[in-house]
Amino acid sequence: MSLRRRLAVLVAISLMPPLMLTLYNTVRWQLVLEKEARDEALGAARLVSSEFAQLIDGSRQLMNAMSRHPAVPGREEECAAYFKSVIADMPLYREAAFIDTAGKFHCSTIPIPATLDVSDRVYFREPLATGKLTIGTLVQGRVTRSSSVHISAPRRGPDGNVDGIMVLILNPEQLAKDLADRPWRSRHRVMVLDREGSIVLAVPRDNMDDAKNIAAQIFPTVKSAGTGIIEAKDDQGATEIVAYAPVHETSSSLFVAVGIGRDVALAEAWVINARSLTFALITMLLAIGVAWIATHILINRPIRALVKTARRREAGETSAPFPSFAFSTEFEQLSDALSRMSDKIHDLLDQKSFLLRELQHRVMNSLTLLSSVLEMQRRNVRNATAKEHLGRARDRVVAMGTVYRFLYQTDTSESVDFGEFLRVICEESQNAYSGAQKPTITLQTEPLKISGSHAIALAMLTHELITNALKHAYPEGQPGSIDVTFARTSDGVIQLRVADQGKGLPEDFDMSQSGSLGMKVIASTAQQLGGTLDIKRNEPGTEFVIRVPEERLKPKKGGQSG
Repeated sequence: MSLRRRLAVLVAISLMPPLMLTLYNTVRWQLVLEKEARDEALGAARLVSSEFAQLIDGSRQLMNAMSRHPAVPGREEECAAYFKSVIADMPLYREAAFIDTAGKFHCSTIPIPATLDVSDRVYFREPLATGKLTIGTLVQGRVTRSSSVHISAPRRGPDGNVDGIMVLILNPEQLAKDLADRPWRSRHRVMVLDREGSIVLAVPRDNMDDAKNIAAQIFPTVKSAGTGIIEAKDDQGATEIVAYAPVHETSSSLFVAVGIGRDVALAEAWVINARSLTFALITMLLAIGVAWIATHILINRPIRALVKTARRREAGETSAPFPSFAFSTEFEQLSDALSRMSDKIHDLLDQKSFLLRELQHRVMNSLTLLSSVLEMQRRNVRNATAKEHLGRARDRVVAMGTVYRFLYQTDTSESVDFGEFLRVICEESQNAYSGAQKPTITLQTEPLKISGSHAIALAMLTHELITNALKHAYPEGQPGSIDVTFARTSDGVIQLRVADQGKGLPEDFDMSQSGSLGMKVIASTAQQLGGTLDIKRNEPGTEFVIRVPEERLKPKKGGQSG
C-alpha cells in the first residue's frame, strides 16, 4: 500500500471516533424520542381517563338529584317531564329513566313498550346486586336502535330500601365528537373500551378497522392490568405505542387507550439522524479527499521527485541534482542526505572501478610474464612429455590472459555478454596457429548476459575443449574444423556445444577413468557451474555438450557475480 493510501486510511481511522459518537447520539436521540412518545401516550391516557371519571361522577350526582324529585316514581307524566328538562341541555345523554325492581320503566324520557324486559342487562342486574354505580357494556338500543352505554345506580326509597335503579344512557357518538374537538395532536389515536373489549368510541373516527384490530390485541392485557404501555400492530403492520388506563371509579368497566404510531413518533429523530449521519459522512469524505490531495502535493510529489532523481543517478546520470524543498525542512534534509550519499557512493564506485582495472592490468601483466617464463622453460626442456605439459600450461595461461584482457577492455566484471566474449576466445584460439596447421573455428552464438565469474569459467572451459579437439581430433599436421555453438533452449537451459569431425574417441574411453588433466578440468568446471557434461560420438568426430540452467549464470542482484 502506498504512503498516500496509508495516510488516507489514517485520516479515516482518526475520524471514526466522531462518527461513532454521531451514531451513539443518533441511537440515543431515537431512544429519547421513543420514551417521550411513551410518556406522552401514557399522560394522554390518564388525562382522558380522568375526564371520563369526572363524567361518571357527574352522572352519579345527576342521577342522585333526579331520584330525589317527589314525583319519582309515582307520577309518571310529571317525573318524565322533569327528566326531559334535566337532560335537554345535555347532548351527552340520550335518555333517562327509573326502572323498578321488576324491570318496569318509569319516568322515561322516551316511550318504552310495557313488554320490554331488561332483566338480562348488566346495567340492571349489577346495581341491584352490588348496590353500586354500574357502567354497562356497549349495546344496540332495543327502542332507539342506536349504540348506547348505560350508567345506572340503585335508588333507595323513603324506607331506606332499594326500590329500583336510576339510568342515564350515554351517547357514544356525541362523546366521540366532543373528544375529537379537543386540541389533540394529530398523531394520537384515542379509544374507550368497555368491559368486554368493545370500542365505545374512537378518535379519529375514520379508521375503525385499525382501532378494532388494535383493541383486540391490547384488551387481554388491559383488562387484567392497571396503567401501562404495550405495543400493537395496525393493519399495515406498523408498530403503535399504546398506553392504557382504567376509568378509576369503574376500573373493571371502562378503559382508555391512547396510541401513537412508532414511525410517526420517531419520524423527527429519523430526519435529524439522517441529516447528522449524512453530514458526518460528507465531512469524513471531504477530510479524506483533502488529505488525499494534500498528501499528493506535500508528500507524494516530493517523494516521486526524489525517486526520479535517484533512478537517473542509478542509470548513470551521476550529475543529476536532487530537488530542493523550501516548504519542508524534513524533505530538504532528506534530499541533501541522499545527494551526499549518492555522491559518496559514486566516488566509492569510481575508486572500486579504478582499483579493479588496476588489478586486472596487473593480472594481465603477471599472466603475460608467466606465459613467457613457461615458454622459455618449454624450449630448454628436452623431455618430450615435459615439453608438452609446459606447452599446455602456457596455453592455459595465455587463455586466462585473453579473458582478463576482454574484461579489462569491456570495463565490467559484474555482467558480460558471453556471446561476444566467446567470439574473442574462438578468434584467439584460431590465431594461435598459423600456416597449414591453422584450424577453422565456426561459431554460432546469441547475446546473453551472464556474471563475470561464470563467464571466466565458461571461457576457460571452451578454450580447454577447443585445445583438446585441436590436439586429439585430427592427425598431426592436418588442419580440421571445429564448430562452437552457444544458445538458450526453450526450457531455460544454456547449451555450449564444441564439435569436431576428427577421428573420434577410442572405443574404451571412460571419462571417469581418464587421466588427462584437460578432461579433469572440463568435468570439474561443468560440475562447478551446476551443469552437466555429455559426450556424443558422431560420424565422424566427437561432440561435447555442456548444459547449465540459465538462472545459475545470471548476475545476482547487488552487483555480486557469485
